Amino acid sequence: MSNKIELIKHLLEYVESYDNEHNNSDLRSFSIYLKDIVFCEKKTETVHLSETDYANYKRFPEVELSTLLTTLYRFATKYMRKTFQNTEIKTVDEFGFLATLLKEKSLLKSELINKHLLEITTGTELLKRLINKGLIIEIGDETDKRAKRVSLSEKGAKELTAVFQELFVVSKIIRGNLTDKELNETISIFTKLSNFHWSIFNNDRNASIREIYKKHIEK
Repeated sequence: MSNKIELIKHLLEYVESYDNEHNNSDLRSFSIYLKDIVFCEKKTETVHLSETDYANYKRFPEVELSTLLTTLYRFATKYMRKTFQNTEIKTVDEFGFLATLLKEKSLLKSELINKHLLEITTGTELLKRLINKGLIIEIGDETDKRAKRVSLSEKGAKELTAVFQELFVVSKIIRGNLTDKELNETISIFTKLSNFHWSIFNNDRNASIREIYKKHIEK
């Protein structure tokens, strides 16, 4: 019984705090507030771990974030591959190149490769595959005769259109059980994180890990 009384006392403290901040009695609003504040309290508890405690590496929030992002990417990749089964598009990177060209119309090969964070050799091989399949076309650049531009072919546009509807379904699966509020918050956080890493890529891509850490984390 004493445990229940303590729980009720804690709950009443949250109710009072909620009432002071929001001044309404909406149960759904309070439940969201309670979830957010309890979750934050749990995450901010001090955990004393050594960085050499490798067996417990997932207990570091930064490592847990990296692991979760990698896992989510793999789930997304598996779902997307299912939509490519009966098309000329075989990989997520191939789809990404085609989708970018649909939006940008025409890009230098190096521009397209950099937009997708691929190594030049990997990106070049990918472009060769798409050209051989007839999904993109290669043209000379008007200002730099040594450079080559690529654009989406009519066949590539048709293949892309064929998979878009299924990819909308995939995007809803990837979204999972997030509420609209959680989805928007996640997008906001991921956008902030993405902008941070794009800045490193654009300005310090050739720096070592320690140099990047010193400049962007330890500053």
